[in-house]
Amino acid sequence: MRRRNNYLQMQSLGDILYAALKRRGLAARFEANADLRLWPQAVGRQIATQTKPERLRNGTLFVKAASSVWVQQLHFMKEEIIEKFNKIAGKEVIREVRFAVDHEISKNTRQITAGETGTAKKILLKDRDKKIIAECASSLADSELAAIIKRVMQAEISLRRRRQKQDN
Repeated sequence: MRRRNNYLQMQSLGDILYAALKRRGLAARFEANADLRLWPQAVGRQIATQTKPERLRNGTLFVKAASSVWVQQLHFMKEEIIEKFNKIAGKEVIREVRFAVDHEISKNTRQITAGETGTAKKILLKDRDKKIIAECASSLADSELAAIIKRVMQAEISLRRRRQKQDN
């Protein structure tokens, strides 16, 4: 007796699940959640560590950010984010972005960056770096924001220097 070639009839598990979701009317949600995975590509690593896309509903993306400072900064970048996200998706997925604060992200980010900056502090900043950081921080009226910007810039430059050393 000859065996049937069942491989021709086999489907991938993903296709089967997608068909089941489509029959139940859940395919749109599934696709929307798949689109959320594009967030880190659209905004970059630094912003992605400070934010978390929550859901996408009717063309509006709801994003949680680590602090109110991040929310404000992201509001300034909203149009650019929408444009880049849609370009990466290859279609108009987002028409609006809404940002809100989620302090849990802030706690998680502090733990991650504390580990990264612990090794980054070993690398000394050059005089030119210190001058640039001081100029940027001094131009801000809010002293608390200036201190935050100064710390972030120091950590970022140190991380870049460490990565450059590792690559060489």
